[in-house]
Amino acid sequence: MKLTKRALVFFPLAVALSGQVVAPTPDSVGPTRGDDWKNYNIVNSFETGYRFLSLSGNQNKYRSDENFGSGVRLLSSFVGVNSKEGHGLLFDEFILSTQGLGGDPYESASLRVQKNRIYEYSLLWRKNDYFNPGLTTNGGEGQHLQDTSTTLQDNNLTLFPQSKVKFFLGYSRSMQDGAGISTLPSPISSSDFVPVLTNVRQVQNEYRLGGEFRFWGMTLNWLRGWQDFKDDSSGQVNHGTSPYWQVALFRNSRWIDINGRFTYTAGRRAFITNQNAVAAHQQVFTFGDARRPVATGNATFSVFPTTKLTITNQTSFYNIRTEGDSTFLQLDNTTGVANSLYYQFLGIRTVANDTDFDYKIKSWFDVHGGYEYSNRRIAATSQFLQSSPLYSQRNELHVGKAGFRARPFSRFTVTVNAEFGRASRPFTPKSDSNYNLLTGRLDYRWKTLQLSAWSQANYNDNSVLLSDYNSHSRTYAGSAAWSPVKWFAFDASYSKLHLETLGGINFFANNVLFANQISYYLSNLHVGTLSTRFSVRRFDFYVGYSRVQDAGDGRNIPTQVVAGPDLPAFRAAQTFPLAFQSPQARVSVRISERLRWNAGYQYFGYHEDFSSGQNYLAHTGYTSLLWSF
Repeated sequence: MKLTKRALVFFPLAVALSGQVVAPTPDSVGPTRGDDWKNYNIVNSFETGYRFLSLSGNQNKYRSDENFGSGVRLLSSFVGVNSKEGHGLLFDEFILSTQGLGGDPYESASLRVQKNRIYEYSLLWRKNDYFNPGLTTNGGEGQHLQDTSTTLQDNNLTLFPQSKVKFFLGYSRSMQDGAGISTLPSPISSSDFVPVLTNVRQVQNEYRLGGEFRFWGMTLNWLRGWQDFKDDSSGQVNHGTSPYWQVALFRNSRWIDINGRFTYTAGRRAFITNQNAVAAHQQVFTFGDARRPVATGNATFSVFPTTKLTITNQTSFYNIRTEGDSTFLQLDNTTGVANSLYYQFLGIRTVANDTDFDYKIKSWFDVHGGYEYSNRRIAATSQFLQSSPLYSQRNELHVGKAGFRARPFSRFTVTVNAEFGRASRPFTPKSDSNYNLLTGRLDYRWKTLQLSAWSQANYNDNSVLLSDYNSHSRTYAGSAAWSPVKWFAFDASYSKLHLETLGGINFFANNVLFANQISYYLSNLHVGTLSTRFSVRRFDFYVGYSRVQDAGDGRNIPTQVVAGPDLPAFRAAQTFPLAFQSPQARVSVRISERLRWNAGYQYFGYHEDFSSGQNYLAHTGYTSLLWSF
């Protein structure tokens, strides 16, 4: 398990969930059964409106978190056309939906068209305006920036979707372009960095061709694909292609299920980067032709000896190599002296086997458990020299799992799981070594009332040759949902994550090496949400509130020393207390069966305890008409 890493990404996920905007309106308009037109039935809705924004504080931070602005929008739309008898002329189903068109930072559209037994086609299109001001450095002035737009599309066509023999065609494309600012070490002074303007342009195209065959109770699925990547951002050229194969075989029966998958990707990439330092009369070239083949596979067998017992065994392997002829070349234009460094080889091979069982002792009580073993080999060259020897390291991981699920009475369920892992030689100080994972969950349901409580503890102790690392995380969560009548609903949730990490670290500061130091970080993250929905005659109301708060380690000022080096910048990085809150409200008025008027308001407030430079307050809202023709 890698739950320590999951805990580290929990905070941005919580912010994203709590920052959901109040529009578009989820209510519906038009007849529930739609309208008939010739041999089709049509359901449709469109929400057109205006967003507004009033912002104070750090505009860049707001754009990085939310990025919603003012203007006219097609907030949402939906058109569904279905043949009433399943025998349309060109199609039997046509569904088109959009969201945020006209200027929202996250725009999307999806299309699905199908004709029974002939074809199915789906299209997903998205456009994301991404703004990242980067970390503020040098007294609060950030020297990193990315302001780009990413467009993605995914096309899939299936021929003869209901038959035993079907074929797949697919095409996907992603493109990111815009402006960026980065920094590079100055060739004149080792303590200075110079800004570098970049015109970001990255394009990836993927083409797919495959099929599926069913015979003798088995299903064979295969796919051939080609991925082409181009990075033509200013200052570098990076082109690559990754043709791949995917093959899967399935067989399900009354007493055994078989599932096998295999993938192989033959990646190849050519690149060149040119950096000029005019004042120092230097040029740096990085170029080469790298190969990165990747092969993965797994076979899963599920056996059902009795109706109460299930045994599952999975064997998997993963093999990746990175190799090629690549060079780092530094050229002095004045003297003509060139210094070169050559490419490193890296190979990772992992073989794993996992066996699990589930046994139902009683109709209300079942137990489960398992054992997992993995063997990973990592090989690499130690220096940038063509003749350097190959070094390797092996890591073995043993994992034991156990748990039970009980329902002592019909409305109440208890689930408990435990996992214990021991690794011989973790690859990095943060890798799982000796870890213990305990999880418990309680669920209660009675009519429309749902109550849940959940807790998890994950401890990881790791000691490698050069450093130590320990992490402790504990999570507590609860939720409640209740809808006693049709016109009223209530939802609430709360979670707390306590994360504590302690590790060894060596680093440079002011050209001085700090060796055998301690890196300590503590987080106490609280996330709460509360919302209610109720209706009064023609009016539908929604009121919600969400808050994300990291209490840190309790200190009031960042200069207090908890552990580690006595450096102000280091002390401030040991914890990150902040608060993010977002109350919101919406009203929707049913003017007629086909028309609604909507209005909403949402507030975003971000506050850091140790610094006010990133703080902002944003008042956002919208008004719209939701209609059906």
